[in-house]
Amino acid sequence: MLKTERIRFELLNAEYVTDLEWLFCKNTRVMKSTLKGRVFTKNEFENLLEKEFLKKEEDQFGFRCLLSIPDNKLIGVSGLHQFNYLDKEYHEFGFILNENYWGQGLATEIGNFWFEYAKNKVGLTELIATVSPNNTASRRVLEKLKMEYLGEFTSKERGNRLLLRKYL
Repeated sequence: MLKTERIRFELLNAEYVTDLEWLFCKNTRVMKSTLKGRVFTKNEFENLLEKEFLKKEEDQFGFRCLLSIPDNKLIGVSGLHQFNYLDKEYHEFGFILNENYWGQGLATEIGNFWFEYAKNKVGLTELIATVSPNNTASRRVLEKLKMEYLGEFTSKERGNRLLLRKYL
């Protein structure tokens, strides 16, 4: 089982779908600063569940559900993904947290978990993260994680993004 002191990283499970749908399709406050910059349609959400969430423990790239260990509640999603940015292949970590869990250091805990996992379990030498230039809270998390600024780009799906890297 993948976990930190306060978070379990779980595979997609039917019991989490209702909470995930609320997060992705109804929570405008959270979704305005991530992925599409807006809530998902029902069809987009179902596509995301099918194509982007891990279904087997041995899979390494895709979203996992985040559960709070103290209260056993779904608090968001996180994972490693492979992307091409600025004409280069990268491995990216990301996280989306329910706003009830913001400001508690969980995003930093998630980032440190992925750095260790990527290095020791996947054999990666670097990880990147992308963030909206307007998402100051997530930018601060990435700075706290000592990630270095690589550049800025615009994605059709995600809009303007800052690209940051950390060598592992």
